[in-house]
Amino acid sequence: MAEAKLHLISIEEKYLATITRQLKEVFRNLIHLSPTTIKDLQNNTIDPGDVVILSSDILFGFASQFIPEGCPCIIAKREINYGNMKEVIDLPPGRNILVVNDNWNNTKETVESLRETFFEHNYFPYDPTKPFPSAIDYIITPDEVDLLPKGLGKVIDIGMRLLDIEVFFDVKELLSLKIESSTLYKRYIKSLILLSKDHTFEESNDNKKIIKDVREVAGYRFSDMIAGSSLMKEPIRQAMTFSKINAPIFLYGEAGTGKNMMAQAIHNDSQYKHGPFVVYHCGFRTHDVLERELFGIENGHDVKMGLIERADGGTLYITAINELPVFLQKRLVEVMETKKIMRVKGTSYVSVDVRIIMSSIYSLDKLLNEGFIDQELAYLLSRSAVHMPSLSERKEDIEDLIENIKKRLHREDLTFTPRVMERLKNYRWKENVKELYNTISYLSFLDKPIIDIQMLPLYLQGDKESFNQVLSSQEIQVDKIIEEIEEHGFIEESTAILKVFHEGKRKRESYGRLKLMDILLKKEIRLTEQQLRMRLEVLQDLGLLNVRKGRAGTTISKLGEQFLECIGKGDESETIYFGRY
Repeated sequence: MAEAKLHLISIEEKYLATITRQLKEVFRNLIHLSPTTIKDLQNNTIDPGDVVILSSDILFGFASQFIPEGCPCIIAKREINYGNMKEVIDLPPGRNILVVNDNWNNTKETVESLRETFFEHNYFPYDPTKPFPSAIDYIITPDEVDLLPKGLGKVIDIGMRLLDIEVFFDVKELLSLKIESSTLYKRYIKSLILLSKDHTFEESNDNKKIIKDVREVAGYRFSDMIAGSSLMKEPIRQAMTFSKINAPIFLYGEAGTGKNMMAQAIHNDSQYKHGPFVVYHCGFRTHDVLERELFGIENGHDVKMGLIERADGGTLYITAINELPVFLQKRLVEVMETKKIMRVKGTSYVSVDVRIIMSSIYSLDKLLNEGFIDQELAYLLSRSAVHMPSLSERKEDIEDLIENIKKRLHREDLTFTPRVMERLKNYRWKENVKELYNTISYLSFLDKPIIDIQMLPLYLQGDKESFNQVLSSQEIQVDKIIEEIEEHGFIEESTAILKVFHEGKRKRESYGRLKLMDILLKKEIRLTEQQLRMRLEVLQDLGLLNVRKGRAGTTISKLGEQFLECIGKGDESETIYFGRY
């Protein structure tokens, strides 16, 4: 059966990988699927007659210049994964639920999906610029837990939103796929279950990592790299020197620091620049697969060429070298020294001339200490190792990087307010330049000439501070208090102590330790005087009790009353308020 061509385009790699799995699970061998991030989109990626799925409508303006005229284009609708909704289903009706997503449009879409199906609750979309009702029972977020401040209880993570069923029927119609509608429905439901949080689905190696189309072309040069800071100028200087010598090169640094771009620049500045540039990621593959794909395999007259041979006359860039077993690393050392390879099940050597560049997020010292690299290979690489600094180490480059990204996206007109630029410069970019690129891409697709602070994704608007400020006046950090109490004793004992003092306050009475021990004993809670003293000290340190010397005794504080009230709400809803979700 001839496979139909379907292109899937998204901004973020994580979401792209997830919906790729979903599409493959439903359509299996009926389609040839080509997933691509927006930053990897090129003029030759999509052929006339292909079908294109865009993960969001904000991509259309930019992506349209790469889509040949007449190609059908589907704007994907996203839907919550109902395989993750058990906690929501089990909630008593009438709960007040705050919905938090990464930006306002996605938040509204999530709210609409929840209201359609789980209509028995009240939903409030989180807008950091506006207050929300104080009587919030739960917080729901679709795989954006990192946006929430630490210590919050009552959080339900419903997982990443997936492609809506309508997308699959659109693909079926546009590609004239021979699949019954009932079968499509069943497979769609199965995909929700397989992609749910609790499922331990072991997917194939091909699905675990999105493999970019091998165009074997290096597009970047040293002149394309932004290097205003001295921390970036030095690795570029080193790489330019190493590119002229015929030796393996090792690039290391955090994810997203530009190792792939540097490898391409080295290739284009070397004697191998007229040959292919082949990229291979070692992660998520078994040892036998790694060996076959790198070295090729012979089966009689049937010969399958490996990537080393395919890169002959050019550069082979191997990423995540720490995932490559040591015995294969030794074979690579042999290739670099002899310029020959032996295929799997081969009977003779094959001559190759290839420059090998390797990379890892770990330094050579760490790889050696952990036993992840062959000593001889480490020695070879140590003579030409280049460290790629993180974006937080080269903040002075951020503004130039933003201008460069705007140019590549054809959005030189895009302007950021001073407040936005300050936020972008001071944010801790965990995924470095890659994350910055994704963020600027998203902002450019909003089709607004001026970007203000409220247009930023939620995690950038206040870097969690705004969320904390809103919540701090409305509820206490119950989860944190519970954690502190449990470090020193049982929560049930401390709660009982607080209830005794709360009842005493209602009666205008205060209690000393002996009186308190007597009351607790009647409640069948037995504590020694030393144990009780420790419990009281912890509760006082947390601000839940006001401890006074002498006859004034001890009373519960306002914070202690709020704490008990929160726990009471949790009991009433038959869900532990302070549970860790």
